[in-house]
Parts: sequence; structure tokens; C-alpha cells
Amino acid sequence: MSSIESLIQDLRFAVRMLSKAPGFTVAAALILALGIGANSALFGLVNALLLRPLNGGHVRGEFVGLYSGDRTRPDRYRPFSYPEYVDIRRENDVFESLIAEAAINPGLTEAGVTRRVRASVVSSNYFSTLGVELTAGRAFTLDEERPDSAAAVVVVSYPYWLQHGGTRDVLGSSVIVNGHPLTVVGVAPPRFNGTMPVMSADLWLPFGAAAIVNAAQVTPYGRFVNDRSVQTLLLAGTLRRGTSAAAAESRLAALASSFEAAFPEFSRSQRLVVRPRSRVAIGPGPRSDAAPTAGAVVLMALAGLVLLVACLNLANILLARGAVRRQEIAIRLALGGGRARIVRQLLIEGLLLSMLGGVTALLTAWWATSRVLSSLTSVMTSPIVIDVSPDSRVVAMVALSSIVSTLLFALGPAWTLSRPELSTALKLSAPFAASRKGRVGMPALMVAAQVALSVALLISAGAFVRASVAAASSDPGFPLAGGILAHIDPQLAGLDSAQSRATYTAVLARLRSLPNVEAASLASIVPFGDVRDGRQVQHGNDTVFSMFNVIGAGYFTALRLPVVAGREFTALEEQDASAEPVAIVDLALTRRLFPGTNALGQSITLSGFAQPDELVRIVGVVGDVLDDVLQAPAGHVYVPFGSHFKSEMTLHVRTAAGTEARMLEPVRAAIQGVDPRLPILSVETLTNHRDGTTSLWAVTLAAKLFVTFGLIAGVLATTGVYGLRAYLVTQRRREIGIRMALGGTRRQILGALLREGSWMATTGLIVGITLAMGLIQVLRQSEMLYQVDTVDPLVFALAPLLLVSATAAASYIPARRAIRMDPTVALRPE
Repeated sequence: MSSIESLIQDLRFAVRMLSKAPGFTVAAALILALGIGANSALFGLVNALLLRPLNGGHVRGEFVGLYSGDRTRPDRYRPFSYPEYVDIRRENDVFESLIAEAAINPGLTEAGVTRRVRASVVSSNYFSTLGVELTAGRAFTLDEERPDSAAAVVVVSYPYWLQHGGTRDVLGSSVIVNGHPLTVVGVAPPRFNGTMPVMSADLWLPFGAAAIVNAAQVTPYGRFVNDRSVQTLLLAGTLRRGTSAAAAESRLAALASSFEAAFPEFSRSQRLVVRPRSRVAIGPGPRSDAAPTAGAVVLMALAGLVLLVACLNLANILLARGAVRRQEIAIRLALGGGRARIVRQLLIEGLLLSMLGGVTALLTAWWATSRVLSSLTSVMTSPIVIDVSPDSRVVAMVALSSIVSTLLFALGPAWTLSRPELSTALKLSAPFAASRKGRVGMPALMVAAQVALSVALLISAGAFVRASVAAASSDPGFPLAGGILAHIDPQLAGLDSAQSRATYTAVLARLRSLPNVEAASLASIVPFGDVRDGRQVQHGNDTVFSMFNVIGAGYFTALRLPVVAGREFTALEEQDASAEPVAIVDLALTRRLFPGTNALGQSITLSGFAQPDELVRIVGVVGDVLDDVLQAPAGHVYVPFGSHFKSEMTLHVRTAAGTEARMLEPVRAAIQGVDPRLPILSVETLTNHRDGTTSLWAVTLAAKLFVTFGLIAGVLATTGVYGLRAYLVTQRRREIGIRMALGGTRRQILGALLREGSWMATTGLIVGITLAMGLIQVLRQSEMLYQVDTVDPLVFALAPLLLVSATAAASYIPARRAIRMDPTVALRPE
């Protein structure tokens, strides 16, 4: 018989053997699916974030970022201006192609409803540099790229195109962006992520169109003009073949010197830095992927340990199951079958199990990661696009995991089972030679380690459950009941700053006149929101960082945050840009800057990135506010809306407790009654806003994941204990029969067997509790477990009790089965 024929024969025999034991086959495949699935899910995310080529790998050449640094301050970087970009693109000899981009969040109006979308403002060579062809239409031209071109054109995303029919009729149609009509000239290809594998855009605009839709932008970061003082662009490109990043940077030094000589006001001490472009972060300075890569390595290592433990569990089960097959194997050996053939046969059976587990793991991991990403997208304000569909890398990883798993769980038992003593194994009920009593083997040690890991995960899961409950019921410093939030931005309707001020004044007046409305105001930052703003606050020689919030008159009344000392802002300070510069601070800030002294009347200096220093006088002190359910209250500085105008604000409406749900529509109608063009981005109760925050989502997801993995580890630990005890008890059947024949009672023998197996659970329990305490302490340091004690008595009692009960049952079942046998069967000579 040829080797191929014998291999096919072994394969057929393996299929028959597995089909004869469907319960064992399903259980083994599920155990492997758990281990391989953890690896597959994590590798799928790592692959999508760090390994999968951008946009299908169509970029030709090394893709790098170009950054504007400062020779005198190596850690300082800034964006580029459009004239700088044009000069570098024209005069460099190191880039095959160089693109410029910036992110904005304009309003897209459809059917009278405006929603905020993510848009990328890009140069004309953006799509060609990234090596993609548009699904329909064309890219931008050089004339449309110029900020002063007034080019009202846009490229829409593939999902947008599908939502609007998916036909070429979309070309030439108009979309309303920030109140301005833009003509659709192209459709981006499917799964196009731009320069990052995580974030995607809904729209792509040339600088000419962005200058139109963002004309009302009062800060320089949202403006796009042909002015060297307005620096808003990030640059990236592909290097010429044979040019390294270091060589490119060296050759760009002369160009930076020429900029400094020609434009000293804007390019003093400038250096042009070339670095590999980060895949997970974007900004004016170079970002490294070393941290996420290191984290990915650690997570994959942990997933590998989970797979190892799963394989050892299955190896124990195979050894226990070997007692059933030892006669079959002995007969094959007696008839001349070689030991290598037996080992190969058992390895093929193991490989089939691994393949079943691998396919199950692949599908399950894809479904699980997709659900997690879908859940994350539901609470994020920007679209999260991560392609976790299995590709060749993921499939290869699953195949490799299946092969390695086969060697880990099948080779040892195959080698052991292929060498029984023929004279003993051919007897009907003879067991394997018993192992030396009291000897501790590696499988037993690994089962104890798995018990420890399961205890640590279950305790950590309990801590996260407690944290999620505490976060959901945390006291923000003000009542949630009766609060309503309405998020608007007049700029999205094309209103300038003067028109926006008048609109806010009219809206507040109408809201304050509504029945059941006790107070109404506005603020730039909302507690529990995703947007943060901060300033350095200086008093004397002390400087601290604080949250910065622009608010209107009556804000603290609308929020019901107590005013401890001083006053709120007046209506004049809410509307007049020339009013005296004043501020209100909270108790957290006064404790840091004015310990033991009165903060009222004191002057502080506010400074921020690209913001001029501002001297303000404190006129009020208010209570502390919780901005994040996972962090302790931070210091806050509040300044009046009149002197710190912002277009995007959130309206705070206070109604009687219990009436907020039915007041949502009257609030919406009141805002629309002022100006039908005014985009209302959201109207929700304060409670719903808090419940939908990313921090609460994160701690809730962490609790679910830890509970899931804790239960999985517990199931694996329980099956491991069962498999090992069943194997050991089977080996000792003759000894048990002798003890029963000599007068030993079933209770005595049962107690002895349970005591022998108890050391695994006891050792694992002690180690697991120690690990859990260390893990919880680390998580508390990272603020993931805010308001959770390192040792929670309830959690540290219930989690170990759950696992001890499961492992005790796993030890009891094979021991009980052993003592119920007939001693004459165990002692019968064969």
C-alpha cells in the first residue's frame, strides 16, 4: 500500500472514530474553538489595525509623514500652511507624490435635517497617491484645490452612494454642507479608509470647497486660505524608489533653510522631519506605533496561553478517553501495526478536531469582533471603520494555530497510548499501569494554573461589574432628572458669528418662556461628553491644568449646580463681547490654587495651545462636577459666552423632574421656531446622555468581556479537573477494587479520592486570589476601576465559591463512578 493510500485510509478511519463519539467530538471542538477563537479575534483586530495594507495595498512606495518641527525645541511640531505645501510639493526631489489633508466636522443637511459628519479636506492628488480609483466620477483638479477657487465640489463615500441609490445619477447632484450646496463629482471606492485603517470620512472636499463651507470659522484651525499664517494641514506622501526616510530628511534640510530665509516670521528654526506614518494616530507631530504593537504582542501572548491551557485540558481528556481505546490500539500493535502508524492515526484524529475548532473559531471570532465594533460605533460621534473580515493572514494564523494545537494536545497522548503492555492491554478491563501515588505531573500543575487564572478573571469580572454599577449610579454633582440637552451649531447653516450670537439670544429667550421650563442656558462642554477643552491656570508661581467651559447666564441654575460663593454670570456677560474678563471656578480648583484662602476677587491667568494668555477675575465658586464616570472630579474654569463666543454650543434646559421626556419635542419646536435653517444635532435627556457615554460603554463592555472570559476559563478549568481526575481514577481502578475487597467503605474511598484532587483547586485558588489583587490594583491605577476597592469582600467571596463548586463537582463525578464499580470486575484476571 502506498503512503498516500495509507494516509487516506487513516483519514477515513479518523472520521469514523470521531463520528462514533459525537459528544466527545463536539466538546473537543468547542474547547479548541475557545482557545483558537481568542487568538483569532485578537489577531483579526491586530491585523486590521497594524498589518493589513491600507486601502487594499495600492499605495506604491513607502508611505511616510512629513512634519514641521522646531530645531530649538525637538518635541514641538505644527501643521503646514497651504503655501508651504505647494512650495514643498513643487521644489522637493524626494517624494514621488505628496498630499495634504485636514479633518473637519461639517453639517450635512438632507430632507431638512442636519447631522454632523466627518469630512476630509484634501489636495487634488489625494486619491491617486493612495493608489485607488473612484467607483464613479472623478477626483479634484488643481484649480479646485486652490483655497481661493470657490470650487463647490465634493466626493462622497461609498456607503453614502449606496444609501442614495447606488447609481451614476448621484454625479452632478447637490449636497448641502454647512448650508452651502456642493456638487458631487465622484464616489470613493468601497472600504476606502484614507490614510488610517480606523477612521473613515463621509465626504472629501478640496480646499476650495472647504474655504466656502468653513468661511464662518472663527478659529484658525478650521480655516483654509492661501496664507502662511494659517497652518491647518497635515502632509504625507510616498518616497521615490531608493530613497530612505533618513536620506529624504537630510535632503529636505536645504528647503527648510530657504523657507526660514524667505519667511522668517513663519518658518524660524523650521526643520522638515520625515517619519513612517502611524497607522493608529494622526497629528502635527510624528506618532509611533510602538505602544500598540507592544500591547498587541502582550495580548497575543496571553491568548497563546489560553490556547495552551485549552490544549492541555484536551490532552487530559484524551488520556482519560484512552482507557476506552487501549484494547483497539493493543490489537493493532499485536497484528503488526507499527507504533509510528498508530501515532500518525491519532494525530490525524487530533488534526480533524483542530480543523473543526478552527473553522468554528474563525466564524465566531469574526462575529464577536463585528459586534464589539458595531457597539462602539453606536456611541461614537465619528464613524469607526475597521475591516475585521478574515483575509489570508487571519486564515493562515488559524491554520497555524490548528497545527500547533494538534501537536500540543495530541502528540503526548498519542505517544503514551501507542506503547501499552500488550499482555495487560488485551485484557477486557485492565487499566494502564498506575502512576506513582502522590506524584505531581505537568498536566496537574497546568490545571492548577488554569484554576488560578479562572479565579483571577472571575474576581476581576466581579470588580468590573461593581464598577459598571457604580459608574451608572455615580453622583455627577447635579441632578440628572429634569435635565434636557440640545446640541446646535448655527455655523452649519452658514450663519456668521454675529448672526449666531443673535440666534442664541433668541433661542434662549424662547426656551426660558416655555411652560414647565425652570431655567435655560448654554455651554460649550457637557459633563460626560466626548469633547474636552482645557487651559493652564496660573496664580502666582502655581500652575495647574483645568477644564475650560464657555457658558451663558443661569447655567448653574439650569444644571442645578450649587453656587458656593459669589455669583453666576449676568445676561450682559452672556451677550456682550466687551464685558470685563471674569471667570467662575469650582471647589476642586480652589483646593489646588487657593488652599485655605478665599478665591473670590483673585486674578488668574488662562493660557492654552495657540491661545493668547488671558487675565481674568474670579467672581464665583461652584461645586464640583464629574466629567467622566471613570475619573475623579477635575478642576473647572467657566468663562462667559459673550467674551468667548463659540458657534457650537449645547443648550441646557431644566424642567420639573419627571417631565423631561415629554418636553423634548416642545424644546425642539422652540429652537426650530427661531430659524427653520438651524440644525439641531441632538435633543436628549441628561440621563440618556450620561447612559450613552463612551466611558460607561467601555466599563460595561469590559465587565461583559471579563465575565465572558472568566466563565470560559472556568469551564475549561472544570473540564480540565474532570479530565485529569477521570484519567487518574481510571488508572487506579485495580487499587480501588483491592481496597474495597479488603473492607474499605465507599465513603472512605470517596473521601480519599476527593482529598487527592483538592490540592489543585486549593493551590489555584490561593494563586488566583493573589493574581486578582494585583490585577485589580493595576486597573485601579489606570482609573478603569474608579470607586472600586482592591479587595471587595462580596466579589472575593462569590467568585472563588463559584469556581470551587464547579471543580468540586468535576472531581466528585469520576470518583463516584469509580466507587460504584463491582470490585470483582476490577480484580478479575484476564
